[in-house]
Amino acid sequence: MDNTLLQFIRHLRHHGLPVSTAETLDAMQVTAALGYSDPILLRDGLASCLAKTVDDNDTFALCFEQFFHLDHSQDASSSDSQAANTEQNLPSSEQANEGEGEVGDGDGQASGEGQGDSAMPGKGGGGGGGGQGSQTRAEVMRAAAEAGIENIQFRTQRGVFRRRILDVLGDKQRQIEIQALREAGNDERANWLEQIRDAQIAAVIDVINRQLLLNNDASSRAIRDDILQNSSLSAMESYHRERLPPLIRKLAKKLASRHRQRHRHARKGKLDLGKTLRRNIAYGGIPFHRFWKTTRKDKSEIFVLCDISGSVSAWSRVLLLFMQALSDVLPSTRCFVFCGRSIEVTDLFRQYPADEALAIVQQRHGLGSSDYGLALNTFRDQIADKLNRRSCVIILGDGRGNGGDTGIAALRDIYHRARLVLWFNPESQFSWNTGDSEIRRYQSAAHYVAECGSLRKLERLLDGLLSLLR
Repeated sequence: MDNTLLQFIRHLRHHGLPVSTAETLDAMQVTAALGYSDPILLRDGLASCLAKTVDDNDTFALCFEQFFHLDHSQDASSSDSQAANTEQNLPSSEQANEGEGEVGDGDGQASGEGQGDSAMPGKGGGGGGGGQGSQTRAEVMRAAAEAGIENIQFRTQRGVFRRRILDVLGDKQRQIEIQALREAGNDERANWLEQIRDAQIAAVIDVINRQLLLNNDASSRAIRDDILQNSSLSAMESYHRERLPPLIRKLAKKLASRHRQRHRHARKGKLDLGKTLRRNIAYGGIPFHRFWKTTRKDKSEIFVLCDISGSVSAWSRVLLLFMQALSDVLPSTRCFVFCGRSIEVTDLFRQYPADEALAIVQQRHGLGSSDYGLALNTFRDQIADKLNRRSCVIILGDGRGNGGDTGIAALRDIYHRARLVLWFNPESQFSWNTGDSEIRRYQSAAHYVAECGSLRKLERLLDGLLSLLR
């Protein structure tokens, strides 16, 4: 089992890249064929079986560079410099072959076994950051995996894991051999083994520091995502709001996976005689395979109306991003926005990427004050002939109409026509019905009014909605 590859796959999963068991087996075959000597070739080979989309490919490239400490500036010159170092430090070919066996002692089966790379001090020293893909670094990483390096969390643990990895590499035996050679007067051989040991120690320190950074990066990312999900958008700075789209897509992907329709053959019900006979003609009409009549379930139509005035425009952006990411689960979705008149923007999301479409919507139709009366009346006029008992209407807004017409009659008309009318209010419930808020009136014409003050709450609301529509 290639522990180095398993560590890398674990790192990919920490960064949100899904890797299945079958893909892991494919990656092992790729690694066995390519080895670790050429990091660029290995990166391209693993990307072919582990990165499935353009976004996944970008994430994979970043993770590979972090994990294998790839330095592109040294790719072209690494082989020449390593060969020169080898000639300067290698006493003789026979000693190199002997040293190779000693370096591998205690490491188990190393990939590329039989090559002299691991015994070359010039290459081994690259384990500290200069010799990517060298045999010494690969051996150290396998030893680190055996020592449980993935469990390191604190800087104070570096000494403990350094000792564990060196024990796996057989460092004590090597020190004893170096001492014996010096006592026997073979200083040249002892110095050569000392260089190998120094190179491995440098590689061990580098691997420990890198793994510590990787673990802390994954942990801090998980903590940051959790904080963003539970924080009110109004409390976030613009820097944090820019980090929301990837997180929203991640949450929407989880919801889509949970609620994606799965087709299964019924095992009981009313027999579909015609289909059963047709499918069993090959068996002489004997009904080895039985088929049951199924009821076709019509898909629900979703109408989303978002207030993009200054007070709640950020939350409208979040909801629209969610609905766009859930398009494979909710294909019959029409999106509308308003400050004054309600305007359909469904085609914009079909023509442009979500972020670009949102920027166009804000530029063309945003930056105004809310007029709920005009918005709800024009919204009703546009969708009235499409509303039926399969329709679900989602309205996102704070219900503050600046003292103007509330449009409650239009909302009640929509309420009587549609299956569900849901109102998502990003304000805290303590602020409802204060000042110019008309949310109490809207509650009488909606099936459910809920606070969606954080990503976590909005995710739960959409999760419940998808459960109802399934």
